[in-house]
Amino acid sequence: MPTLFIVVAIVVFGIAIGLWIRFRVYRYAVVLAAGLLTIAFDALWQRLYGLAYRANANDVVLWSRTIPQFAVIGASWLLTLPAIAAYFGQRRRWWPRHYLTGIIAFVAFMLYHIILQGLARRTAIWSYTSDAAGAWGLNYNLFMAALGALITLLIYYVLTSTRAYPPETAVPTLVLGVVSAPLLVYGILGAPYWLPILIDQSPNVVRVGAIVTLLITVWVVHLACWGIHHSRNQKVISE
Repeated sequence: MPTLFIVVAIVVFGIAIGLWIRFRVYRYAVVLAAGLLTIAFDALWQRLYGLAYRANANDVVLWSRTIPQFAVIGASWLLTLPAIAAYFGQRRRWWPRHYLTGIIAFVAFMLYHIILQGLARRTAIWSYTSDAAGAWGLNYNLFMAALGALITLLIYYVLTSTRAYPPETAVPTLVLGVVSAPLLVYGILGAPYWLPILIDQSPNVVRVGAIVTLLITVWVVHLACWGIHHSRNQKVISE
């Protein structure tokens, strides 16, 4: 399984670079490269969400936390690939830029992250040592999948909303959008969940915080979908 993560990264980077060279479509390569930068915060997510990897001799140490090489390389596509696929289909006019399209995309991203979490759990390549939110019928892997799906939706929104930007503006915006999306979701929107854990509150308080995080997630999904719908008024300047 870890080898597959690396193979997928090589394949998608190859396709993205090929599109850049052949058709001057640079966005996909930029988003994948920006995805690599998100690994810089992995140690923080390990601390806040109880993320743990299977020990490996090739682990990389970052901020006193170990991160497998496959996770470093896989960071390029784990959160970004579904957003790239959705944007590619949109550019091919397989579906319109519409509010409902955003909702359907979020559901698809959610299924993608559920499958990804399930494969990770079955192959033991990563797991969550904390299950403080896993009460009241709330599965912790589904909770994390919802947050991951929101990150992917925000990346899709950034791709869509910057399609009218010239390259000198689009490139830094895309990089900033991809890097900041996990910080916004895991760091800020997830605060009602992880903050009570850090200050050693009761499990009930943590569970309430998890529910609050999910409610905020629903609201941000609405805002992102509205933004995708509103972007129909943009005139494309560059790809």
